[in-house]
Formats: sequence, structure tokens, C-alpha cells
Amino acid sequence: MIQQSKDVLDDDAITDIIKTCNVIKNEKLQQTKRKSKGQAQKSKKQDKQEKVKAQKVASETFGNSNQYDEYDEIGDEFEDAFF
Repeated sequence: MIQQSKDVLDDDAITDIIKTCNVIKNEKLQQTKRKSKGQAQKSKKQDKQEKVKAQKVASETFGNSNQYDEYDEIGDEFEDAFF
């Protein structure tokens, strides 16, 4: 567009058009960066929420597996001593 209008427009007008196009391009790039940054933060937050939900479901379904860790250690020690 700028190449074709060089015959009609003077240098100052073309310079103004180029500056305006650069400003528009920079604004669009900033908007894209903001969107991608916001999406990354949202996905991290959603991942944490999904992890908490999964742990809650697993705890409700199978019980709290951490409460028997001490007994597991005693059993492991007994097995090592016996065998």
C-alpha cells in the first residue's frame, strides 16, 4: 500500500503512516502477550485446583493412605530382618 501511494503522498505523510502502523503493530503484540501471560497463570491455577480435587476424591475413595505409613515402615523393617 505504501509503495503504491509514494507517487501521490509526500515523504512526511508516508512517514506518519509508517509510524501509525508500527504503533498499531506494537499494541497488538502487547495484547497478545497479555493474553498468553494471563492464560498461563489461569492454567497454573486450574492445575492446582484440579490436583486438590483429585487428592480429595482419592482420599474419600481410598482413605488417607498417609495414616498407615508408620506401620508400613515397621513391616518393611520386619521383612528385612526376617529374610
